[in-house]
Amino acid sequence: MVFFYEFKCSIIYNKEKMDFKIPDKLTFKRKETINITSLDGKVLDYWEKEFGMINPVINKVGEKFYTRRDIEAIFKIKQLLIVEKLEKSRIKKIIENDYGNYNDNITDSTKLSADKLKTIKTSLKEILTIIDKNGKE
Repeated sequence: MVFFYEFKCSIIYNKEKMDFKIPDKLTFKRKETINITSLDGKVLDYWEKEFGMINPVINKVGEKFYTRRDIEAIFKIKQLLIVEKLEKSRIKKIIENDYGNYNDNITDSTKLSADKLKTIKTSLKEILTIIDKNGKE
């Protein structure tokens, strides 16, 4: 059974209210992100390049996946740009203060090499095999 929860948030500025809901998930496909944020895909692409802290993961097929942090950053940019009508340069500073520069947050110690990931994958497959064998007995 799958449960679906939503987080409801509101942004109020100068008596204007922006409501948005972010489903309780770790990652979101591009289409989901477009639906949640009510943005056009071209705007989303532009904001990725312009503001730098929206960094979707792209799989081998070329599909983009966004994190909850990406969605929150999108809503923050939307608030600052549309509701507060700030200039892009000012928005970049605010977003960088709130979220930091995404690339600066990634250190060499947090990057996993392909070899380590293969080792982890192999270990997980072995564990699944053991669990499967134990379940059939």
